[in-house]
Amino acid sequence: MEPKTIKDNLPGETSIEERSLKILLVEDNPGDVVLVRELLRTSGIDFSLENVGSLKETLMRCLAVNFDILLLDLGLPDSTGVETLKKINVFNTKSPVVVMTGLDDEDAALESLRQGAQDYLVKNRLTADNIIRGIKYGIERKKIQDLLKRNAIRFSMLSSTTSAINECEDIPSIYSTACRNISELLNKAGVAGIKTESSVKIYSSGTELFEPWFEQITRLTGIDLNKSLLHSNDHDGNTLSNLFIDGKLHKIARLVPLGQDTFKSGLHNDAPFNWSPPVIYALGFTRNEMIYGGAIILSAEPIGSDDVSIVETIGNQVSLSLHRKAIEADLKESEDRHRKLSRELELKVKERTHDLESANYHLNQELIERHLAEEALRKSEVTLRELNATKDKFFSIIAHDLKNPFTCLLGSTEVLNENLDSMDAPKIRGLVQVINDSARSGYNVLQNLLVWSRSQTGMITFSPEKFSLKALIDECVSDIKVCYPRKDVIITSEVKGNMDIFADRNMILTILRNLADNAVKFTPEYGTVTITAVNDSDELSISVIDTGIGIPEDNIGDLFRLDKKFTRPGTKKEQGTGLGLKICNEFAEMQGGTIKVRSTVKIGSEFIVTIPLRKE
Repeated sequence: MEPKTIKDNLPGETSIEERSLKILLVEDNPGDVVLVRELLRTSGIDFSLENVGSLKETLMRCLAVNFDILLLDLGLPDSTGVETLKKINVFNTKSPVVVMTGLDDEDAALESLRQGAQDYLVKNRLTADNIIRGIKYGIERKKIQDLLKRNAIRFSMLSSTTSAINECEDIPSIYSTACRNISELLNKAGVAGIKTESSVKIYSSGTELFEPWFEQITRLTGIDLNKSLLHSNDHDGNTLSNLFIDGKLHKIARLVPLGQDTFKSGLHNDAPFNWSPPVIYALGFTRNEMIYGGAIILSAEPIGSDDVSIVETIGNQVSLSLHRKAIEADLKESEDRHRKLSRELELKVKERTHDLESANYHLNQELIERHLAEEALRKSEVTLRELNATKDKFFSIIAHDLKNPFTCLLGSTEVLNENLDSMDAPKIRGLVQVINDSARSGYNVLQNLLVWSRSQTGMITFSPEKFSLKALIDECVSDIKVCYPRKDVIITSEVKGNMDIFADRNMILTILRNLADNAVKFTPEYGTVTITAVNDSDELSISVIDTGIGIPEDNIGDLFRLDKKFTRPGTKKEQGTGLGLKICNEFAEMQGGTIKVRSTVKIGSEFIVTIPLRKE
């Protein structure tokens, strides 16, 4: 079956001279009716004239008959003026209207034209020429207006269809949208979209109006519109291929008329009147190898050339959308496959990377542990050497400092033993005093050594308790005065009132005794040693201030170092090891504090102990 081009089957246009015109004259004056009829007869055109004399009759006839032209008098018994034209336009949109009036009123003429009249004729100026010219002008102007309106509708429909098709998410919605919009565009048309792949799928719109002709459609095209899904094995692929040719609209056949009873039985109760048997058209959407797509269009009348290009444009748009969807589907499939391969590759890379990272981690851990062990061994070796050197230095200091008091003890007791009978009381008292001083000096050395050794072995721990700082300082001052009864140094405490603190009492007492003992030892006769304390909310500061011989600035940094010895005899040749200051420094640090020294040679020194205060 070879398809014919749509251009061969379009209905032709005829001029008003080639057909009989249906004219409705709306006029209640019999004389004017006779005049118009006579003028029309002398014009030489073929016409049929029907006359009505009221607005009501006019509206009834316009609903029943499609007139080619209405000749309207604005002055009727039941309506006058431009309102008559407005009311007619509500019920009549097809027939052009030419207004006739007995008044030569330009304003009335302009208002009539604004309300839709095609021309304006004055009755007392009517001639055969101007009435025929008015009729021709009205009919042609109406055609142009209808064409412009129709084209606007077509353009809007094409624009909305293109937009709707582009927004469709899948192929079925593209077919359904195209069928619906083509059916709306052609007004009296049913459209069935045919999609052929492994099977034939049909998407239809409005085809229920043409059910009486479905059997003939199946015979002509091989497509059964009664079925929503047909297997391609039931049809000849070449038939579908021939139906849908390159997106062009072409006529397949005009269905032969059925019997009136058969026609009515196939229509719904609200079906349009006076439908002629439909014409079948085919519109191709896409053709790709063995995949065919298109639409079967059932139109109540042949499709005019004005609609052909729009239908074909819609078909091309559908073709582009289908092609795009096919590309998108292929692209999505390719992307899915790519993502799957990427995930598999990524998983393998992660597994391999994890293995490498694990191996690298264990290797790094072994290297770190080895490095740490080597560093610890190196530090231990350095520390051990320093400890050995410090120990040797320390014991040499202790041995030297213990030797002096014992030498004095031995010498004094030997003199006393050999000369006791010949010595008088003052000499004996002097030797006894020397023996006592030597014993006290040796005892202090041994006591400091014992305290330091206990701190180094961890036997002394920080044990805070609540006590009165003033009472502790008073106890320290009393003890120092007992130890130095023959040294005229004034020892005072400037701590006023009750000052309770929470700290390690034994450590604070040891620090105070050592600092006060050193201050008395290096202060000449009639000098002063003053102990002060300041207690704020965060820390406690205790100062031991003397007016002694002072310490050279270069030697202050060696006072608290175990590997350095800086010691001098007191103002009365008192001996010391320097170990007491080191114990003071360790006890201050164990409490989170510090010791600072301010000293000026021949002026005096100030030792400041600062420790943080704790709450109970």
